[in-house]
Amino acid sequence: MFRLISRCSRRAYHSTSHPASNIIVNKRTPQGVLFSKALDYVPKYGFSKNSINAAVADLGYSDSIQSAVSALSQHSPEYGLVLFWLQSQRQKLYDHALNENADFHSIGDEYSRAAYLIKERLGYNEPIIDHLSEALSRLILPYNWQLSLEELHNLSDDIAFYAGDESNDSAWYAKRFLLSTIYVKSELFMLQDSSAGFERTHAYVDESVAAMKSMGYSYSSVEQWAMFNAISIVNLIKSQLTRG
Repeated sequence: MFRLISRCSRRAYHSTSHPASNIIVNKRTPQGVLFSKALDYVPKYGFSKNSINAAVADLGYSDSIQSAVSALSQHSPEYGLVLFWLQSQRQKLYDHALNENADFHSIGDEYSRAAYLIKERLGYNEPIIDHLSEALSRLILPYNWQLSLEELHNLSDDIAFYAGDESNDSAWYAKRFLLSTIYVKSELFMLQDSSAGFERTHAYVDESVAAMKSMGYSYSSVEQWAMFNAISIVNLIKSQLTRG
């Protein structure tokens, strides 16, 4: 966690510091090929060894490929699959934002664009909605949550950047942590939402971003506020999953 905040703190103020590469996840490595196929089975089996085993069988790999993939990470294959899924959806959002024909480009206001992108990303959860709680449970395990938060804040950084954020002061940090919080709360809201097309979730996003727009961004200690915010996100997910 301290390393995560340290990296954020060293980063230059401004959206031009956003990574320029358009490759968020490499699907051509052995791990990428395996996990890409395993994602096909997540709607049926969840983020489990069953999905990975089915992918191994489909690809005609030997079981030893799983050992080779596991050796590349200190985390479990199941968590690796969740992280790969998150990065794949972030890649999908990147591709959508760069699509000149997307409705996104007709939206003039930065905050409306941010709300649009949050809702777009939430829409990618629909095929695996029955297993979203499982994914979140893996993300907040003590030995996983630092990397999980880093991926979450990468998402919020992407959203702020694509929406056109031009902050060059402490608002740069504040917007991103607020977007992270809004995204997590919206995802948790989505788990309880039975409305058609998740309309209530979309309304919740719009209200949350509107509230963000109306508040100030002056913080005396960005690092302390970021630490509090990150821990609050983890505790929020834990409490909501426990309540079911």
